[in-house]
Amino acid sequence: MEELLHGPDVDWLQLDYPRVSSIAVEPGVRPELPAWPHGFADALRGLGPALFLEPNFRVIASAGWADAYACVEQAAGALVGSGCGDVPVSAVRGSNVLPILDMLVADGVDLRNVETGARWRDLKEPLLAADLQLGAGPIATALAEEARVIVAGWYDATAPSIAMAVHELGWTWIDYDRLAAAAVAANCASWFDWEGPSEAAANGIAAATAHVRAIELSAKGEISVQLAQQASPAAAARLLAWLTASRQKTAVEYADVHVETAQLRAGVAGSQSLALEGAIGRASDRSWLLEVLYQTGFTAEALIELDAGAHPQLRKHIVKVAKKQLHPPGDGGAATIKELHPAGDGVGPSWIHLAYHSKSHQACRRFAELTLELTSAFRPWLRLASGAPAVMVNCGVWPARVPRDAVDIAVETRLAKEWT
Repeated sequence: MEELLHGPDVDWLQLDYPRVSSIAVEPGVRPELPAWPHGFADALRGLGPALFLEPNFRVIASAGWADAYACVEQAAGALVGSGCGDVPVSAVRGSNVLPILDMLVADGVDLRNVETGARWRDLKEPLLAADLQLGAGPIATALAEEARVIVAGWYDATAPSIAMAVHELGWTWIDYDRLAAAAVAANCASWFDWEGPSEAAANGIAAATAHVRAIELSAKGEISVQLAQQASPAAAARLLAWLTASRQKTAVEYADVHVETAQLRAGVAGSQSLALEGAIGRASDRSWLLEVLYQTGFTAEALIELDAGAHPQLRKHIVKVAKKQLHPPGDGGAATIKELHPAGDGVGPSWIHLAYHSKSHQACRRFAELTLELTSAFRPWLRLASGAPAVMVNCGVWPARVPRDAVDIAVETRLAKEWT
């Protein structure tokens, strides 16, 4: 991240931490997902010099998950340790609605699954998390309070871009075409491009990547995508395809704007930049996406390495034994046993990926034990490449939409030294 800040002036850096949805769990212990990513504080510590030297530089992160306050307190400690105790930091609280789901239902909020149409009362599995994808409004509030580090539990990926545009460029919340441009700009930031085979061959490489280094958004809604390498018409075409056809959509509903992508155009704007225009927006449905994570079962998995010196017949025998023995008796779970071979000439070790999925923690634990027994039985030809297998909880996702006025969102801004 520090390298990104050595280029053109950067107004803000957006750090999105996806909610952890699989954790190791012991027998009889209720699964509990982490409340926030502890690595966020380390990231802020590395960005301390930029925050200290660049008074207009901001960091916006979806790192609060279940406890934005606790995340901010830990992050503020890292800032103070970096000499940034006077940096204003905001905690945006309210995206974690797991404690109030019953209240939302009692208030008449329809939490039916927007993908399957299933009714909320049909979901019987234990709930582990419920996160609202906040829009730009709460972030704009934090910016108005002069926050330079903003931590929310979760937000729409386009929300920081829209909030910054409204705050810095003076846009209104009903300037939908410009809001749509800000949403498209935010999506461009996550583009990871691979050149096609013919183009890569012409460049003398097997495959090349065009990394996006920065996105520039003008007051008129013009988008410039700054690349780390040479821009080309082919790269512009791939970016456009990624934004439109690759997603199989001509319109996308975001938290703050409905974006029409059919009129998007892309072209080369400079030696290392692409230009985009033609985004069309209209009012959103004034709701936020809710994702509920629920427990679906358990998984145990391991990666076993087969020594390169093992005879091919021995390798086949080991795989055959694994497929025969690694099935806990009396359980209706599903086992997958897949042999992985080295690329190229095939010289070197190979691997067996073992996994077992079940509603039963005990069955997954037994599978882990059988895996250890198999590895011990064929020493020294086998070894655990991934460590001893642990039983992990599996999560399913239940998407719903919640009217934005159904939930109270709180924004609190203090100096970093006041959070510690």
